[in-house]
Amino acid sequence: MNIKSSLFAMIFFMTTFAIADNEIYIDQVGAGADIDIKQDGSGNVMGGDEAQLSAGAPSAFVLDGLNLNFNAQMIGSSNKLYGSLFGDGINFDLDIDGSSNELNFDNDKDDVYGADNGDYVIDITGGNNDLDLDVASLDAADNLDFDLILDGDFNVGDINIDASSLTFDLDVTGDNNNLLYNAEGYDGHYFKMTGVGNYWDIEVNQTSTLQSDSLEVEFSGSGTSTTDATICITQSDSGTATTCP
Repeated sequence: MNIKSSLFAMIFFMTTFAIADNEIYIDQVGAGADIDIKQDGSGNVMGGDEAQLSAGAPSAFVLDGLNLNFNAQMIGSSNKLYGSLFGDGINFDLDIDGSSNELNFDNDKDDVYGADNGDYVIDITGGNNDLDLDVASLDAADNLDFDLILDGDFNVGDINIDASSLTFDLDVTGDNNNLLYNAEGYDGHYFKMTGVGNYWDIEVNQTSTLQSDSLEVEFSGSGTSTTDATICITQSDSGTATTCP
């Protein structure tokens, strides 16, 4: 079965009959798939939506298998991506160009199959975007390489990863961005943040069972007496939870 050809046929069908917005639903099961998607416009959906998930409906965006290659580009505003990944060795490349988009997905956050050896690249250009990403639990995302490029203002990120041997590189350009990053797992978390911007609110919590976490921050910007620019970083050994004041 040619995954790429079948997928493009489905996209053509759904966009042909939709007057303004288009929706893409994927339920892929099997190893070694290569999937490429491009959506251009506003008000589009890739997967289910928040109302469906709140009602307990399964996500209509599912990638399940080993060594998958997924590349998606969404161009425009007010688009939504809701979905779930399951499996080791997933290469996930997401390119977002636009504003007010909602991105909510996870890779095996309940530790059903594992999420080892993943390689994620998320590149967001635009403002007022909302990213919610959860990867694994119970230390099930070993050797994860994650790159997040964020270029724009008033973006929000909520990222939770449970892994050993995790490398997370964050590059931020813009003002009034808000990021919460929690890393749990055995050990070996490395976080590097570079960027420039004002009035940001960034919280990083690295909680390992062993004392083997490290981070590097190179950031330029400022706040005012009424609008702060804050970075709070906590690291804890023995898996002890800590929070910023």
